[in-house]
Amino acid sequence: MKLAKILLSTFLLANSVSYAQITVSGSGERSTSTGEKITLQEAIDFALKNNLSIKQNSLQVEQGLNTLEQSKWARYPNLNGGTNLNVFTGRNINPFTNGIVTNTVGSNGFGLNAGVTLFDGYQTRNGIALNQLNLEASRLDLQAMKNQITLNIVVGYLNVLSQQDLLAVAQRQMEVTQTQLERTQKLVNAGSLPETNLFDIKAQLANDEVSVVNAENAIISAKLTLKQLMNAAADRDIEVVRVEVPNPSIQPYPTSSAQVYEIAQSFLADVQAADMRVKASQKSIDIAKGLKMPVISASAALNTNYTTVAENVNVTQRIVETEAGYVNVAGTRYPVFAFVPTSSTTTEKIKYFRQLTGNANNSIGLSLRVPIFNGYSTKFRLTAAQINQKQSEIQAENVRLRLRQDIDQAYVNLTNSAKRYSALGNQVKALEESFRAAESRFNVGSLNALDYSISKTNLDRARINQIQAKYDYIFRIKILDFYQNKPLSF
Repeated sequence: MKLAKILLSTFLLANSVSYAQITVSGSGERSTSTGEKITLQEAIDFALKNNLSIKQNSLQVEQGLNTLEQSKWARYPNLNGGTNLNVFTGRNINPFTNGIVTNTVGSNGFGLNAGVTLFDGYQTRNGIALNQLNLEASRLDLQAMKNQITLNIVVGYLNVLSQQDLLAVAQRQMEVTQTQLERTQKLVNAGSLPETNLFDIKAQLANDEVSVVNAENAIISAKLTLKQLMNAAADRDIEVVRVEVPNPSIQPYPTSSAQVYEIAQSFLADVQAADMRVKASQKSIDIAKGLKMPVISASAALNTNYTTVAENVNVTQRIVETEAGYVNVAGTRYPVFAFVPTSSTTTEKIKYFRQLTGNANNSIGLSLRVPIFNGYSTKFRLTAAQINQKQSEIQAENVRLRLRQDIDQAYVNLTNSAKRYSALGNQVKALEESFRAAESRFNVGSLNALDYSISKTNLDRARINQIQAKYDYIFRIKILDFYQNKPLSF
């Protein structure tokens, strides 16, 4: 909102420099140009499309939207999968039998894990609300920047128009002086006027020619400023479409400063952005309070594995008849036979997918984390959030205070500008009558060239001041219109 003062100062400074260079009278034709025609709205649209600050702030809005979407997805469960492949050599534990082995062991495992936070002290919910408010504040900042650039373009456009008006006056003045020179030359040739009058008029004509050149240069500078505000190339030849700015009628502004303030604070992006940040700071406090509450989480897992040393052992048993010895009966030896059980063992590698199926295991869990002591980090974070909220509230009050002061100042400036424009109008009328009388006296030889030049200079200065006052008054009206969200067109 201070921008209005800066823009107005720039506008008046640019005009005051050109006014100091030009001493003109009357009104005349404006110069023509073959440059690209551009309207005020086209200049505004071009600036909003190509301004680098707007592009940067637009990316900040996109970043805020990305952060908001990310925080929304934090409410949903997470799911992760993983696998591992290992080879062990030397003395190892058989993962299948838990026995000691000395051969190479290979293993391959798979896991699927899921987790969800059931309750976290409303931190996730408040975080989403915080990011939403920050996003809205970023969008409002972007809109405020667009408003500032629009106001910039209006000032630059008005500056070009005012310089064109001054050039028209300078050209007309040179024509008047040229006509006076021709008339004076005839009177000198006829012996009605001394030759010194002719020299004074020639000097005046030379000054007028310089004034025209200065006015043309001022237009070039004003167009360059406008192109820079538009972020257009300096070598781009443009010609602003003439907006006929009628002489304003001096009437009281229809809305009071208090009414303008009430309207401004209800829509102005700067105020709304400040209010959004106050709300965001409250959400930061809620998030900090949530750190004191327990966190309840649930989890689930599915795992399986494979190992190269997993084997199935097959044992085969049978009864074998064998000679167990002899027995002597009456001197005769008889063999003794026994039936002895025997067994044989064979091993078979367990296949890969059979192991994965057979080794699968599931788990489900519920966890509770209760904050007891964490170095007072929660306390300090809560204090910092509360301080930030107070700062946001003071900043919002300061924005409104500056807005009220700027509107009051703009209202006073408008009233003063109206008085000045009205007084200058009366001055121009009086000096025009005075100059007509001086010109008549000069033409008949009853007034010397110096007094004629003084009368003419006074009228020129008054007309220049009147042009300045006209655009000053119009711009101050546009400032109050801007605070009420009215179109800045003419």
